[in-house]
Amino acid sequence: MSQTKLTRNNSRLKGFFRLLDLSTLKLDQLGALLGLLVLLLTFSSLSPSFRQVGNLLIIATMASTIGIVAVGQTLVLLTGGIDLSVSSIVALTGLITASLMKYGFGPIPPLNGPLSYLAIGIGLSIGMVIGALQGWLITYRRMPAFIVTLATMVGLRGISQSFSYGAPTHSLPDNFKWMSDGHIWIIPAPAIIMLTIFFLAWYILHYTKFGRYCYAIGGNETAARLSGIKVDRYKTNIFAISGLLASLSGVILMAYIDGAAPTNGDSYELYSIAAAIIGGVSLGGGVGGVWGTLIGVLIITVIPNGLIMMNALPWWRDAITGAIILIAVLIDVGRRQARKAAAARVEESIPILTGQYMHEVLSRLSQKVHDRLGCSYCRIYLADRETGDLVPQTLPNMSDLNRIAEDQVVPGPGSIVFEAKETRTPVDVPDISHRAGVVPIDPEAQSALALPLIVQNRVIGVIEVQSPIQDVFREEVIKLLISIANSLAQMLEDAWLLESGWLVHQTRDCLRHLWDDIYLGRSTFTEWALTPDTILKDYTPAKRGRTLRQVLLNSIESLQSPLEEDPDSYSRGDERGYQILKLTYVDELIVDEITRELHISRRQYFYDLKGALESLADALVRSHQANLQAEFTTRE
Repeated sequence: MSQTKLTRNNSRLKGFFRLLDLSTLKLDQLGALLGLLVLLLTFSSLSPSFRQVGNLLIIATMASTIGIVAVGQTLVLLTGGIDLSVSSIVALTGLITASLMKYGFGPIPPLNGPLSYLAIGIGLSIGMVIGALQGWLITYRRMPAFIVTLATMVGLRGISQSFSYGAPTHSLPDNFKWMSDGHIWIIPAPAIIMLTIFFLAWYILHYTKFGRYCYAIGGNETAARLSGIKVDRYKTNIFAISGLLASLSGVILMAYIDGAAPTNGDSYELYSIAAAIIGGVSLGGGVGGVWGTLIGVLIITVIPNGLIMMNALPWWRDAITGAIILIAVLIDVGRRQARKAAAARVEESIPILTGQYMHEVLSRLSQKVHDRLGCSYCRIYLADRETGDLVPQTLPNMSDLNRIAEDQVVPGPGSIVFEAKETRTPVDVPDISHRAGVVPIDPEAQSALALPLIVQNRVIGVIEVQSPIQDVFREEVIKLLISIANSLAQMLEDAWLLESGWLVHQTRDCLRHLWDDIYLGRSTFTEWALTPDTILKDYTPAKRGRTLRQVLLNSIESLQSPLEEDPDSYSRGDERGYQILKLTYVDELIVDEITRELHISRRQYFYDLKGALESLADALVRSHQANLQAEFTTRE
């Protein structure tokens, strides 16, 4: 054997044994595994019958039917859906398969002997078709998964009752009973089938495009759709797989009890969901794996078996199982809240420093667009406060964005960006090849959307996003983009006014007329510096002017010393800046008097005055955002 082939084989063996190593399990799965071990040790110590090999084999067999259903449920949950119909599919497909084996259907004779596998194939096909129809209703008709699968569960349960007249079907052919009675060594065939399905599901989720798309769809369906994934098709296929696995579980259960009944698979929908959640799968989608689900299945199966071995009353078994399901949901809620809290910590406040603030805000906005929509094709234009012209912004280079529009384009009157600014409404172009005024950010771009950024009824800019998929910007995507834009629009305007120099210019102009109430009240700076509620309350120019003067004075005072909670927020030069601003605009001293008092040259004075005005503009932005946040909180 060559050295290359030997190395490859050793690598594969290491990968297999690494799969069984506890170090590869996530924290949630390790907790579930520890819980399973505690249950096994507890029941084994309290009941000698529980630890008998025969009972453990029964547990493995009973876990198999639930486990096969749980694999399909895990795939559905990973994409952000839920399937409540699995128990009814188990019952109905088992009844149909058993009826075909024993009675046939119309002119079709009983399918016994080797033909029993044809009956099994028909049952599996019916389960898959039912799942696919549910997936079609959920994806293409936009119906909630909970409602569709709940209605299917109830409807199929009624069909099962009418199909069998409420009576079970017994005495089935023996040739397919190996599915329940067979063994390899001492391991039951159902357990082997279940483990095979778990291995296949694990491989698909981690090493195929289909698996990666499952996580992508569950993590952010909108971003997956905009990035070119055929979300509707994949979700339909996943529900079809869930139906197929549920029908396979029905066949194994039918072989195990040598019959089919309308009650087969009762509560499997709850058990499969609970097993997945216990194993770390999130109800919100995008998080989890099949091995955690396997641990959850074993926990769900061990608990009632152990209680039976301890001669517990039946209602206690149901009560404890229900409590386990409730605890599983509570655990999932806690995990999701922890993930949200971690994300919130990332969304901490941006340091307001001239020359860096704009970069930070653009980074946050472009990152949010990428994370929530999956769109790397993005342009941002900001409106000049004086002329109204749209100025393209260079997005920061970020490693996790696939593409950045490096060649910014100044929008003309015929562009969708200009149209969005003038109409103040989103402009959607399903196919840019049939619409002039769209400059593709990337050759693969097929559709585009321009969304105006509006602050206090004023358009401050436009976001343009493009996608490699035609007609992809649906209403829910536009609403999501609007929410992203609204969350950062005021911050973006503040950064733009600070970066463009407008804020420094207006601050200097108002300081020159600091004691003129009428001038201050009528200045354009008032519209920005005061909150809407303050402007409405102080409706006269004189009142607004006095309010604005107090804002300026407070901001100057804030430069005198660092904030106690943030001692590094200002540099040592701010004390000098405070003195220069106070002496120049508050005390209204002439330049020569100021230079003598501070012992500096005229050149140093003007240099320091420029820096002081920039520091004051920073402080005004900080105060402005704090006031807006306080007003927003009061309204809520």
